[in-house]
Amino acid sequence: MTTPVTTRVPVVPVLAAGIAAQLVDDLLFVFLPAFPGAAALVAIGLTAVAARAVGRRLDGAAVPRAGLAVGLVSATLGLWISGLGLVAILVAGITVIAGVGGAVLGRPEVRPGHRTDA
Repeated sequence: MTTPVTTRVPVVPVLAAGIAAQLVDDLLFVFLPAFPGAAALVAIGLTAVAARAVGRRLDGAAVPRAGLAVGLVSATLGLWISGLGLVAILVAGITVIAGVGGAVLGRPEVRPGHRTDA
């Protein structure tokens, strides 16, 4: 008999992680205004790290969903702050992908029917 896997995503950690990734990026842009491209790369990296932290205690389908949610929160806040320019939209798309990738990549493979906690 199989046990159901929860797909719930924790809302508060997802919101906190996405907002924190963008706010740290914006603070970096304030202190290093000569390097706006570096600030965008930092936002992408921070989103991946934040998604990894949120998805650390999750399993199953909740992991990529949490990463997607963190990426969407971070990208939406970034677009809201910076506007809807072409570069901002492209960076937002990459940020969403980085959220999913950060949550999923590097996790141990779990095959159906195999327990990893034993």
